[in-house]
Amino acid sequence: MNTRQRILAALSGWEMDRIPITELGIWPETHARWIKEGMPENVSVEEYFGLDKIAILPLEASLMLPAITIEENDKYSIATDSNGCTFRHLKNSYGAAEFISSAVKDMDTWVEYRTQLVPDLSRFEAFDRHFGFGHKLPYNMKEQYEAMKRNDTFTVYSPTEPCWFYLRLLGEEESLYNIAANPDFAEQIISDYTKFNINMLDIITAAGYSFDALWVFSDLTYKNGLLFSPKFYREKVLPYQKELFGRAREMGMKIIFHSDGYVGDLVPLLMEAGVDCIQPLEARAGNDVREYMRVYHGKLSFMGNINADTLASGKEAIYREISEKVPAAKLLRRYIYHSDHSIPNTVSLENFKYALELAHQFGRY
Repeated sequence: MNTRQRILAALSGWEMDRIPITELGIWPETHARWIKEGMPENVSVEEYFGLDKIAILPLEASLMLPAITIEENDKYSIATDSNGCTFRHLKNSYGAAEFISSAVKDMDTWVEYRTQLVPDLSRFEAFDRHFGFGHKLPYNMKEQYEAMKRNDTFTVYSPTEPCWFYLRLLGEEESLYNIAANPDFAEQIISDYTKFNINMLDIITAAGYSFDALWVFSDLTYKNGLLFSPKFYREKVLPYQKELFGRAREMGMKIIFHSDGYVGDLVPLLMEAGVDCIQPLEARAGNDVREYMRVYHGKLSFMGNINADTLASGKEAIYREISEKVPAAKLLRRYIYHSDHSIPNTVSLENFKYALELAHQFGRY
């Protein structure tokens, strides 16, 4: 089987030769470490390790406001991005930037700025980004898309999920406050952004592009569960996810949903929204793919849950992690191997190779 066939099988519960083996989040510092430890510098991580290739193609999904650097020194920079959000970025740090403020304050300012959400094919074709693992490629989007299709790469369209857009646009404190105090304001942004996403999807597919899946990255949970009540999700988020995911399904796409944190309470809601697969199942937040496989019994696919902290430990711990999880996870042919978050620079090249060897060993049918 090729990569595309294998991943589609794992998202559908079909027969396959082995589980797909992927890794999409390699820290730049980790890659640099592996080069020092013997990995060739001119070979991509995918090629070197023989991973199943996934191409995630995004778009320029912002309000497209002018990005401005306000202050910069040796320790940090303060800048306003194309959504009008101002952040403090610490230099030499992999951590998230600190949110400071947003141009969108209330319904009136949102009504003003939402006029910037003009759907256009150039938002997709002219969007320049890194294609995985820190390797920036010279390309135009159409040429890269066509090359990936020829190479049997599993090709994914990745818009910004509407609720995540809302949370990022207003910042953690203000967005959650409005969910409690002014839920209609939150819903308006989610609704408007859903319409933008569907219009973009229609434009892109009308131009001849087709994708195996729609994959959204939306951290709606933290280590203890949902960021907000299930009631808010069901009333103000779920209808719009159903609309967006339903449109993608009409176009033949599978739906993959990324959320860090504990997703146990979110899983049944995502199933109702039409999601086919959930990733990355952070082990450190209490997720266990074996339990999810038991509870949902082939109704949903799962991707991840291999503890990245364990991959930085000794080989005995790595063996236990993979030998106990992979055989149980693969039974219903609904599992894709991946770490539970991303691979930090505490993971050696030797340990990562060993983990993948075990994944192949225990992942065969």
